[in-house]
Amino acid sequence: MTVQRDRATIPKGLRVLAPPARALAVARDAELGGLGLNFADVPEQLDATGRAKWQHLAEEYQQNPTRFREGDRMAVTAYCMWSSLYLAAAADIKQRGAVVEGRSAEDRGRTVRNPYVQFAREASQQLRYWCRELGLTPDSRGRLGLADGETSDDTDNPFA
Repeated sequence: MTVQRDRATIPKGLRVLAPPARALAVARDAELGGLGLNFADVPEQLDATGRAKWQHLAEEYQQNPTRFREGDRMAVTAYCMWSSLYLAAAADIKQRGAVVEGRSAEDRGRTVRNPYVQFAREASQQLRYWCRELGLTPDSRGRLGLADGETSDDTDNPFA
């Protein structure tokens, strides 16, 4: 049995500043996925690098305020956190190299793989996951049906 949904209505007390059709679209969007993510409310668990990534996303998507919803807060936070952790691991690898002097009793006096190499690999896997989940790559945007916003003039392209 299919359930018939009522048309979206403008909630009582909401002052409409947009044309009625746009206001209904905003109301429908809010009903489906919540309002746009409040980027001003930065998660406390993010370090300085994670906060910088959060701010970068806020600036990047300020023209599309409902690109991320409040329901996406944890996913966006995870993306920013893993981005920060990946950069920290990459910085350690850059500073000390992929091979470091062993610290344990068995490894003293010999070189071993820098533990941050494995950590960077794990962080990059998490970043790939969250990029796909949030539609932050061209491929994932295509799969999610999100437009890149860039239009190209293909008049000189013989394959277009």
